[in-house]
Amino acid sequence: MSKRRRLILLAGGVPLGLFVLLVAAWGIDSAVSGDRVIRNVSVDGVALGGLSAVDVQAVAADLNVRLAGQPADLTVGANVITTDPVALGARVDEQQLSDDALHARRGGFVLFRPFRWLGTFFTEAELDTPFMVDDEAAAQAVVQLVENQLDDPVEPIIELQGSRLVVVPGADGATLGEDVLAAALPGMLAAGQPYSLELEPEPLFPHLGTADLEAIAADANDATADDVTIQVLASRTEVSSRQLRSWILLEVEDDTPSWRFDEATMIAELRPQFGGLGSEDQQARFEVVDGKPIIIPASESVVCCALGSADRLKDELLSAPDDEQTDDEQTDDDEQTDDDEPATEGPVLRIIELEPEIAGGGEGVAELEALGIIEEVSTFTTNHNCCENRVTNIQLMADIVRGAIIRPGETFSLNSYVGKRTTERGFLPAGAIAGGVIEPQVGGGVSQFTTTIFNAAFFAGIEFVEYQSHSLYFSRYPRGREATISWPKPDFSVKNTTPYGILIWPEYTDTSITVTFYSTKHIEVEDIGRTETSQGVCTRVTTTRQRTWKDGTSDLDSVFAVYRPSEGLDCAGNSTVPTTIPPTTVPGPDDTTPPTTVPEGETTAPPETTATAPPPETTTTISG
Repeated sequence: MSKRRRLILLAGGVPLGLFVLLVAAWGIDSAVSGDRVIRNVSVDGVALGGLSAVDVQAVAADLNVRLAGQPADLTVGANVITTDPVALGARVDEQQLSDDALHARRGGFVLFRPFRWLGTFFTEAELDTPFMVDDEAAAQAVVQLVENQLDDPVEPIIELQGSRLVVVPGADGATLGEDVLAAALPGMLAAGQPYSLELEPEPLFPHLGTADLEAIAADANDATADDVTIQVLASRTEVSSRQLRSWILLEVEDDTPSWRFDEATMIAELRPQFGGLGSEDQQARFEVVDGKPIIIPASESVVCCALGSADRLKDELLSAPDDEQTDDEQTDDDEQTDDDEPATEGPVLRIIELEPEIAGGGEGVAELEALGIIEEVSTFTTNHNCCENRVTNIQLMADIVRGAIIRPGETFSLNSYVGKRTTERGFLPAGAIAGGVIEPQVGGGVSQFTTTIFNAAFFAGIEFVEYQSHSLYFSRYPRGREATISWPKPDFSVKNTTPYGILIWPEYTDTSITVTFYSTKHIEVEDIGRTETSQGVCTRVTTTRQRTWKDGTSDLDSVFAVYRPSEGLDCAGNSTVPTTIPPTTVPGPDDTTPPTTVPEGETTAPPETTATAPPPETTTTISG
């Protein structure tokens, strides 16, 4: 070998040897740490070097806790909701962070890998935090945080004004599509802190058209243009055109509106006019004696009126009068007096016959015994001042409901059972809330009865189907555990999910109302506490209920209320005080409360049951 070639080999031997050592060190280190993150790798300031995949996922879980503590302002239209990214559906992707960390600073062209490895001793690799959006959680956040801040569309309604049915136009609402938030979250996360997001709601239009309702109102006015005589067996009573119209409800099925008579209200107002047919006291029924439910045997009784009477009345009014019957009924009016002068004739009213109800026929002692109503299962009392109009309303509600039975599997609707509260039925004007401002309304105060029965149902452990809290907190009620009612909405309804019947038994004194449920003890119930969160400037109060059955199984559910900060403010902090102050006079018997009147709370939820989520702000009327 030549001298020149030998010198080249010797000169090249040093770097080749170093390279061999570098490769060897790299190979040993890679073999030892192959399932762990290489040194000097971090994310969001947290060192990941030397951690396993499970350890990195634990770091991601800690980062999610940190993320949940970061404020996020969500602006939807004029509403600003302060929450956090996790509540909106964002989170750190634990699996992605683990994969990114384990592959960091590895890979690439094989000859360069030892040199990349060597660089890990001298430089830091900061990973981007991998975020993900949970579409389902984002959609739920829209429902829970956003929708109740937006106005629902107000459907046009048919309302009795004076003596005629008229159409009150509706109004557009707003909504936010469930996928809109999920689509916008990546941009918010990419922008970094402070987190904020602005979304524009979409218009939400009423389902019903004003023109359709105009035609329905005209049809109903034509059908009820004249007074009529209602006959049950041999008894008769006259019903004015206006009273007929006061029974009319707008019904919507598959977005198709029509009108019908409200049978519960109709029968409640007619029954006292046919007292001679019989009495409900003649039926087998429950009474409570010394705190124990007992069955009082009785015979059948005949009352007004049979189920289906409302449909029959409507069919009769829409059909042509029976001229032959009308002529027969005028025979006596056509008779001559002794001096052969014509008798004075009054107006001849159309006669409509309704069928009686045989009460008690299917309500015998054996059937009542089979319901298992033997003991008190829950009771609740609220207090009030003595001798006010609202107390009369509360006690009238109690008298109507006393003795109601909810059979197994049945849903009890307080509105359906009691019917519309009117001056004709004895209800008086009392305090109400209209758009967060207190004013007098006929039937005010009945929500105290609703709150009392709500709490009796709460501790009985049965299911809430529909409820709505007051929009203002009243200290006479348990905070966050109360409900309101109006006609026709919001309603209060519960479902008996036990295998036994439930007897509702209200009692009262001059200063208190108590509602007791009697059945067979089936569930132990405990109020295990409440939490309060901000909803704009309003406060959402959630109460958790624990139910334990006899077999030892238990579950948790909750009820909630959303309270305005004070009278005259909505959840966005805007004033709801009307610019034009209405007259302080109370409506007389010829005036009516609009169908959207809501005692003591603004429109619906749920019940988050439906309950349904809390309702948006409205300008409906609320009784205290």
